Amino acid sequence: MLATALVVLAPSIMPGWALSSVLDGSGDRFRKALLAPALGLLLLFGVSGLLVVLDLWSPVLLGVLLVGLNIVAYRLIHQRHEEVAKRTRWQQLEAAMHGEVAEETTAPSLSEEAEIQLKFQRHRSTVLYALSMVVAASALLSPLLQSLPFGVDWIGFAMLTQQLVLEGTLSLPGTNEGFWTYPPAFPSTAAWVAIITGLDAGRAVFQLGHYTLFVLLLGIMGAMDRHGAGAYAMFAMGLGLGLFAKTFDSGFPSVASQLGLVVGILVLFRHADQRHRHHTLGLCFALFSVSLIHPTGAIYLALLLLSHVLHGLALDDEEHHERLRRLAYIASAFITVGFAVALVVMAPRLFDEAVFSEYGWQGGKPLLVYNGVLLVVAAVAAFGLRTTLEGRIAITWFALLWVLSVVHLIEGLRNVPVLSLLSYTLYSMALHAYHVPLAVLVAWWMSPHTALTPVNEEASTEWTMPTGVRTVVVGLVLVGAMGAQSVALSLSSHEELLAVSPGDLVLRDALDGIDGAVYTENMHWGYVWNAPVGVAMTSIPTLGLVHIDSSQQAAATQAMFYDNITYFMEHNMLHALTSPMGTMQWTLATSPYWGVAAESDGATLWRLHPDGDAQQHLLDGIEEEDCTACITRLDPWRDHKFRDPLGLGEDRPFLPEGTEGNLSVVTPEGAVKMCMTYEVIGATGGLYLRGPEGLDRPYHGLRSDAGYHQACFGVDDPTRLTEVQIEWDRDEPDRWLNPLGLSGRDTVLFDRTGVKFHWLTWMIEE
Repeated sequence: MLATALVVLAPSIMPGWALSSVLDGSGDRFRKALLAPALGLLLLFGVSGLLVVLDLWSPVLLGVLLVGLNIVAYRLIHQRHEEVAKRTRWQQLEAAMHGEVAEETTAPSLSEEAEIQLKFQRHRSTVLYALSMVVAASALLSPLLQSLPFGVDWIGFAMLTQQLVLEGTLSLPGTNEGFWTYPPAFPSTAAWVAIITGLDAGRAVFQLGHYTLFVLLLGIMGAMDRHGAGAYAMFAMGLGLGLFAKTFDSGFPSVASQLGLVVGILVLFRHADQRHRHHTLGLCFALFSVSLIHPTGAIYLALLLLSHVLHGLALDDEEHHERLRRLAYIASAFITVGFAVALVVMAPRLFDEAVFSEYGWQGGKPLLVYNGVLLVVAAVAAFGLRTTLEGRIAITWFALLWVLSVVHLIEGLRNVPVLSLLSYTLYSMALHAYHVPLAVLVAWWMSPHTALTPVNEEASTEWTMPTGVRTVVVGLVLVGAMGAQSVALSLSSHEELLAVSPGDLVLRDALDGIDGAVYTENMHWGYVWNAPVGVAMTSIPTLGLVHIDSSQQAAATQAMFYDNITYFMEHNMLHALTSPMGTMQWTLATSPYWGVAAESDGATLWRLHPDGDAQQHLLDGIEEEDCTACITRLDPWRDHKFRDPLGLGEDRPFLPEGTEGNLSVVTPEGAVKMCMTYEVIGATGGLYLRGPEGLDRPYHGLRSDAGYHQACFGVDDPTRLTEVQIEWDRDEPDRWLNPLGLSGRDTVLFDRTGVKFHWLTWMIEE
């Protein structure tokens, strides 16, 4: 994790520092230290993504451009003009903050802004900032505890990253011809990390995603510090789960696109006479960079701009109106280009797709689940801040976002490509659309030192959270942060939550040296992001918009089902890779044309036997009635399994740790080996299988680390093997918070450690 942070921070910190100086000349070194990592990373994303769009991406060229940016940034930071008239507006403000400009040469607006900012800096609470930094740093904990993230989206990002590492483009890998259409900034930056650090693409994506969340939190604190609410911004963010849950679920580009909001908060929540040309240019830079990360961030920033313009036009100030018009013209040009690309390039490819709503209406239950507490507190804050210009801008911003979620109410509507594209873009907006706007309102209310603009002379801005309530909120967030990290520490031992099994990862090494194509399942566990160079896989994730000119996946799958050996010989596809989480192993295990070349914990590398002389296996699913003391639990991946020849259904028998149970088996005649595929939930104590009669040994120790495993036992007497017993070292299971209970993949939130049984594989004497 440290290497990733250094690789990203080192080339971006100076450009970020320069940008923070230009956008906020009143910032001192502390504020710039908060802003620079976020603004620098946003610039790095923009440059890297632009190179991909221009089909020029390479680590060498990216490195050269970063060196050039650092040279420009150094000159910008250190260039000083002796004559005041030659100084830019931000340089004059910077000088005013240090008392370097004489009173008679300093504009009144500069003096007033400098005075307000100096007051904010004097009232900073060292303790609160220290606590805020600790809470923000907790975003880096997960990559330190585990090697791969939870969720499934990261696998697609890793595939894109690997293609950029190998090819420098987003062309499809393996046996597929075509390309991905996806915002390239995040995967290309992850590719930079992978190349420089030597990490595989999956780990590079994981670590970059969490580093991005960390610097985003710092950036929001820095932007809100300009309003005297920097430390409180972190505590306000802590009242919601949205961005944290999205990061946990590996939606890294969606979170990274929020970096543009740092610029938005810095530029669009300020007095009219404090916003100038360089702020408009900074906003355009943010819109451009964010659009290369993920369109959601660009949409959110554009709506903040719209809210800013709407309320600015309501002010009776012609000079302010003129500034707004210039801002609106420039921003409209960017937005128009974005819509043109969406309408002409992307939307037509979704003409046959329906409006999508995986999680339901994003402005309803999902909003309450992930940001409900923050929403309640923000509602109270909004009531008092309605008399301020900044408060009204934030309230309108949230309202526009909420209205945008109405697209999900027309789920299923077809032949409206723009709405389909919008729904696919915003499918989980309850996690990442509302968190920052609500936190901004709460932070202003929490801070006892702000200088918000009243909308009229009679309006009062004295609306601050009572001291006792503020203390309680800070305490609750700290307790919640400690609890969240305890949960993260607990989940690090639950590798069964990963979208790949431990055996899948081990078998990646067995692919080295294989000549030709390898059949892989068209599911998360079948997408090999770290395949050896020269080994072509058949499956690819459908990330973003995929343009496929040709693919062998569907034809190869059909050939598997019908034992079409000719197809595999003609296409030099002599191997197949299956996961215990998938279903294709059930087909290959019973085929005489596919034999085991290597296996690890249920994951299997199969080799084609054209003569049909491979050993065949008999499979037998384990049902709930086969296991005494077992309870029924849903298979979290049930929606991703489209064949069920064993009749397992959606449920699996689950035996809690500490509960002994008997497993009934029907041993086929002539069986010489029995293999049991099971799944350990959490890191349990000792797990044992006892076979009183029929096995070669009466007592067997089983692997008890989390995830799928396969244990095999010799059979001495098939006629006497009718039952085996499961025993434990511990008497009670450990309790743990199961995030799948929140996502809907499972029905249990407060879960127990134990073991799930899946199926038995029998080897018959030939």
